[in-house]
Amino acid sequence: MRGRLAFGVTLAFATLAVGLASGAPPKPAPRPPARPAAPAVPLAPLPMLPSIPRVKVEVLKTQLVVVEEVNLPRGEWKTEALDFYVAFGAPGAPRAIDARLLAVADGALEPEEEAGEPLVVDRAPHRPASAHALIGRDSMAGVVVHLKRESLIRAFAPGNMAALRIRTVLDHPEEDSLGARGVVVRLGASRGTPLTLGRLSLTSKPGVTTPSRVEARLCGPDADPTPLAISPRPTTPPATPPIAPVLAVRHASDDLCIRFWTPP
Repeated sequence: MRGRLAFGVTLAFATLAVGLASGAPPKPAPRPPARPAAPAVPLAPLPMLPSIPRVKVEVLKTQLVVVEEVNLPRGEWKTEALDFYVAFGAPGAPRAIDARLLAVADGALEPEEEAGEPLVVDRAPHRPASAHALIGRDSMAGVVVHLKRESLIRAFAPGNMAALRIRTVLDHPEEDSLGARGVVVRLGASRGTPLTLGRLSLTSKPGVTTPSRVEARLCGPDADPTPLAISPRPTTPPATPPIAPVLAVRHASDDLCIRFWTPP
């Protein structure tokens, strides 16, 4: 038995010596099987039903500023941070975009303050799985707006409702064949229900020629073509009387198209 054992050890050393002499590296030990990747945690349903109480377009000399306000009722919010996805409107990507969180007083529909708390925004080619869809569609380029839990706690304290104000700066769009300039404002849906749309307005800064005419309507594959009321009211009544935006038939695929004419 001892002779066989000695022979086996001698043979093993001889095999190792041959391998080292030939330059062949020793075979690595087999790796343990890789652990399966943890499944992605699905995004919890949004604990509130947002609405869009106001959309305002400000006309500057060479640019437009689109202000879109989104009301966020506290709902079933449990102090967690929230990320929202906001898609860009048209035409083209914005020159700049700014997002702020404001408190809404108890019983009020809009915030009284103007400054608010600035929020961090990150540009993205499409909605990431970690962000709730809010404005526009998932496949559109846009920004992720980050709302920290501490910021939401402060904003909800006065009246259990906060407002997310998004300001977008665009270059003046080119005039179309009818002499109008137009902008597309993205709307949104929550849990398949279109967000309620409130007041619309178009203003001009001092020193800028006031548009002589402005019109607004929903646009999209299933959009209702009925004109929407927008201030200031036209001096000449349109052929089809506009309706309040809150009364319009809305679809999740709808956008808001605003056109205005500037006198020469």
